[in-house]
Amino acid sequence: MMTNPVMQPTGREVSAEAFREIRKSGRANAYQRRILEELAAGPMTRNQLAARIQRPLSSICGRCSELLDADLVTVSGTTNDKPPRQLLALTDKGRVLAHSEEVDDAKAD
Repeated sequence: MMTNPVMQPTGREVSAEAFREIRKSGRANAYQRRILEELAAGPMTRNQLAARIQRPLSSICGRCSELLDADLVTVSGTTNDKPPRQLLALTDKGRVLAHSEEVDDAKAD
């Protein structure tokens, strides 16, 4: 009798499941808010954001893509590094949201 091997999920499937779990838990929104708050200080690369927020670069890149798609963040230039890295900055819409989040946080204290 022949048995079928148990299928192992691909790396992409594991990543997709992790992303769905982060979205369901609300952590994605918290990461987005933290990114907006950090960018309120000025343009940064994704690597700089990951270091400041102390989260994996893969988590930061996904949230930055969502913020770019929502027109809350824009690419404002590139670094002189090798390879060059994109500098992300808040759009006007992102700036308003970042400041409103800070106001909401201050009211909660």
